Amino acid sequence: MIDSSRAKDLDDFQEIIGIRWRNIRLLNQALTHSSYAKSTPQKTSDNERMEFLGDAVLELIIADYLFRKFSYLDEGSLSRMRSAVVSEENLAHHARKIGLGKYILVGKDQEQIRSQDAILADAYEAVIGSLYLDRGLKITKKFILGFFIKEENLLTKSKDFKSLLQEYSQSVYKKLPRYKLVQEKGPDHKKMFKIKVEIDGETLGEGWGPSKKKAEKVAAEKAWKKLNTEKVE
Repeated sequence: MIDSSRAKDLDDFQEIIGIRWRNIRLLNQALTHSSYAKSTPQKTSDNERMEFLGDAVLELIIADYLFRKFSYLDEGSLSRMRSAVVSEENLAHHARKIGLGKYILVGKDQEQIRSQDAILADAYEAVIGSLYLDRGLKITKKFILGFFIKEENLLTKSKDFKSLLQEYSQSVYKKLPRYKLVQEKGPDHKKMFKIKVEIDGETLGEGWGPSKKKAEKVAAEKAWKKLNTEKVE
């Protein structure tokens, strides 16, 4: 039974994310931690089964998006990107953005667990699972991509920009990016290097670093973000 106070909380949560559930009990279950379910006298279902389903749905939607959007990336790069996006840390980050923790039912004397990454990530996946059950794949995809794609560039999740840039250049131009030393300054014990990276004769990024290798990484990151800001947007 959902009392009026809980119904108000669930209504507030739906307002925040801009999606309404047809069966509000599914959302309530998704936001019910096992510690609460075990501590109540009446039989209450927790969110562990929905978390299992939500995890699978999330991976499918993110994998499908990456596969279609970045056709020039190989399986390894796509796998690293997907893993970073669906990681516990990233899910908890997005859960905090929508204030998910305050809506999770937890057992007595368990209030502190609301802020834990694992609890937030599990609840986020459970919400995805409940939304899939209630509204189907299309609405669930809209919810996931709306929060995960629009708010950040998924491509930056892998952090290995030199490898990503190399794969892109080889796929599109059949050649490797070229890194060139543009400038160096400072005394020998504290030198700084400026590197630019070119693809097919076009300079796409420049970066400073205490070593040529680090400067190349900065240049590659800037080039990669420039390329994919244009692509994603």
